[in-house]
Amino acid sequence: MSTKKRQQGIQLSPYISGVCQLFEDSIADHSWSKNETIRMEKLTQDYLHKLELEDLKYADRAKIATQLTKCRQLRRGYKDTAEILEPLVQFLNSDRGKNLHNLLKEALGKTRQAEKRMEGRVYYPRVLVEED
Repeated sequence: MSTKKRQQGIQLSPYISGVCQLFEDSIADHSWSKNETIRMEKLTQDYLHKLELEDLKYADRAKIATQLTKCRQLRRGYKDTAEILEPLVQFLNSDRGKNLHNLLKEALGKTRQAEKRMEGRVYYPRVLVEED
């Protein structure tokens, strides 16, 4: 007879994986935010040129002014996001940051292997005989 005894341990891999994902998401979000900031700046220029060069009625100018306001608010949000992420992204793009990210991924792989090994662990008694 075998005694299946499963030890409940912590699952550390989701936390390490979360940090790695945070690093990757931060780099992607930073790049996206910078690109959106540039796009909003170009859209701002389009609205300003429309106001400047086209012969618009009051209602049309009001609509464009509202669109311009929304555009500027979006731009500010994207620019703020890029600014907040900038220090982390600079670090992650440095040699030390890349090394840290690689070491974390290596630790994640080893942690997952250890967790998997412990998952189906079974103990077979050597001397002790269970009574029915």
